[in-house]
Amino acid sequence: MKRFGYSFLPLFLLGVLVSGCDTRTPVAVHFNPDGNGPLTSIKASTILVQVEDLRPAAERDSVYQIVADVGGTQTFYTKKPVPLIVQDALVSELSKCGHRAVTDPGAPVDARVKIGLERFRAFLSTTTLHYTMEGQIDAEISVTNDAKKTTAGPFRISGNYQRKSSSHQVYPPEKELSAALAEFVHNLAFDSRFAEALQ
Repeated sequence: MKRFGYSFLPLFLLGVLVSGCDTRTPVAVHFNPDGNGPLTSIKASTILVQVEDLRPAAERDSVYQIVADVGGTQTFYTKKPVPLIVQDALVSELSKCGHRAVTDPGAPVDARVKIGLERFRAFLSTTTLHYTMEGQIDAEISVTNDAKKTTAGPFRISGNYQRKSSSHQVYPPEKELSAALAEFVHNLAFDSRFAEALQ
């Protein structure tokens, strides 16, 4: 019995030390364009998509963070910059809807879409029975129609996704952020103010 106790002690101490370390884990956020909705029925246009990162400084380094009870943190980040993730998602959606979406500010365009990104983050809340992981994306949208010389907005668009589990094991928030991004782009693509501003 004593031999087991002594052999178990180094493993226990190693576990405490590892749990007290700071680690960084990459998160891959995926998006598949839908290509449906009002954007498919308006005249095909060349559209500039730009994203301005307005997130708080504390949220720019990571999209999710866990602080361990015994010290140390586990930080989740995206290898691809978050503004580029959002930009590429909208570009692919507009392209699948039949438009020519560009990201070069010097290109001649029919309309300019500016996304002021205010949040792109996952959050965890727990109870004794389950935990809830949530992905949140919030932004202000403005659209300048070069042909009509008009500007619409800014107006707010959000994307949210929640997942509840009876397990308290924490996974990287890839599913939650990917689903929130899909909802964000869907909500923007189906917003009547967006389609009207592009026409």
